[in-house]
Amino acid sequence: MLKTYAAVLLRQSPPEGVDWRSMSRLARGLLLARASVLPLSIVGAGQGLLVAWWRGTIADATFGGAPVSGALLGLAALVGASLAHTANNLANDWRDYHDGLDRPGYPRADYSPHPIASGAMSSRTLLIAIGILTALAALLGGFAMVVRGEALLGAFAIAGLILSWGYTDPPLRLKRRGLGELSAFVVWGPLMGGGTYLAATGSLDAMALVATLPWACIVTAVLFGKHLDKIEADGSRGVRTLVVRLGERTSRSVTVVLISLGYLGVAAFAALGIFPIIAAPLAGLGALSALPALRIVAAPRPAAPPAGYTLWPLWHVGAAFLAGRPAMGALFVSLALGAILGLR
Repeated sequence: MLKTYAAVLLRQSPPEGVDWRSMSRLARGLLLARASVLPLSIVGAGQGLLVAWWRGTIADATFGGAPVSGALLGLAALVGASLAHTANNLANDWRDYHDGLDRPGYPRADYSPHPIASGAMSSRTLLIAIGILTALAALLGGFAMVVRGEALLGAFAIAGLILSWGYTDPPLRLKRRGLGELSAFVVWGPLMGGGTYLAATGSLDAMALVATLPWACIVTAVLFGKHLDKIEADGSRGVRTLVVRLGERTSRSVTVVLISLGYLGVAAFAALGIFPIIAAPLAGLGALSALPALRIVAAPRPAAPPAGYTLWPLWHVGAAFLAGRPAMGALFVSLALGAILGLR
């Protein structure tokens, strides 16, 4: 069982030799919802709560005369953002399937089971699942907004919803217009991190928003990697992502730059006092451990997958994710240690 969940959550695939249909319902659900990418949201939203903890700005609220923990409100925002991300993954699958993209021969339908194309569920059932997840996310976000009495929290949530759903859905269709990467930068940076910080503290300042930018660079790089893997399929179907517009070689360079900026940003912000000073050496160590994956990001895609590689036709997105993973550790560990030990 542990092997199954590790494969699903770390590699977006069932264990070798295992038919995904034979897995437990929970494991199948996590696989279909692409839960392997949820750490992007856990860090994106979680960093706001961690920054508030380190800065000592978490503040309780009162509702109906009773105290409500600021940490609980921040946690509600974090879980809500993660559920919204899951709903958005499924919504993108629904839209792209009905737009004729997610079919055999297109990367999304080939590297992992697609909820509809694989026969796992009907279009109607998928819509119901999307509705339930979206409702749960709205309840958690609404809880934080009502208790805090902060309309800005609602504005952040609505902006995130518009950008996330507008990624594939009309009338915005941001992905097709070359704006999907920019929307990811905004959603997984200032909106998630800033929203969670606001929920936990009841206030928001420029430094809390600036602190989200290094992770926003990492998430955008992962999306660049995903679109690099689909550049030929997207280009031939008229999906004009920014990667299609820039071209393969330039996009690889941009992806490397974004990942590098993520690490440099963590180190620089530590020097400026936006993060604990311990974040600087941790970012340096993380960058060194990310170098092998970064070299893969920088190089052209091979003609065929190496033996035992399970995510083909995906290639650059996996390398970009691995290159950014040490940045997760640098952010989480430095902020947690900074808060526990009182490091500045």
